[in-house]
Amino acid sequence: MGRCPVAVQGPGRREWERAHLRGRRRQSMTKESRKLLVAIASLIVVLAVAIAVVLAQPWASNTQSPNTVGLSIGQLAPDFTIEDVNGTKWNLSGHRGQVVLIDFMGSNCATCIREMKEGVLQAVHDAYASHGFAMISIDVGGSLGTESPAEAWRFLRGLSRYGTWEPGTWPIALDDQGLAGTYLVSGLPLKYLIDKDGRIAWKWWTVRLEDLDARIRAALG
Repeated sequence: MGRCPVAVQGPGRREWERAHLRGRRRQSMTKESRKLLVAIASLIVVLAVAIAVVLAQPWASNTQSPNTVGLSIGQLAPDFTIEDVNGTKWNLSGHRGQVVLIDFMGSNCATCIREMKEGVLQAVHDAYASHGFAMISIDVGGSLGTESPAEAWRFLRGLSRYGTWEPGTWPIALDDQGLAGTYLVSGLPLKYLIDKDGRIAWKWWTVRLEDLDARIRAALG
């Protein structure tokens, strides 16, 4: 029986095939490397843009300019002039050199009523008014407050329809200029403690007398 002939390849053919295979591998590796480099470069660009955006935000740095006005601790409190319910103008910057407590409240706010009944604000005012401490309450109006100067006055003096308490002797004003928006009042009562340089030393919602007393003493030095 005859046999099928087997083609015999020479060494030149084998070398050409090896070289061709190596070339195809290098070409494939080059394409993959380019794709990887493009992906890395794109990622670097995205990260650089994200970092730049973050650093551009005012809260991204702990270093504040001495004259920066804002609502963060250490920033100058936004200045304002307001007329209290007795018709007397009250200006924040006019109290530089004093420690000031700004009390955003409402004459119909249950927590504000409780603070007055417990004598929290009366206690600190009586204790520090003669030591460089000033205070003002600002009724924000709306459902938790009042639009009536007389009602706000009665609230401060302890003659509220919700009960009686020791009268407060500091000024109270109606927020007729949107200070609740300026100071980002989202709940009542909200208090800002301003130091002698006009900077925000502390801010909080309802507070215990012990904590408030300690903060005021620290600010007074």
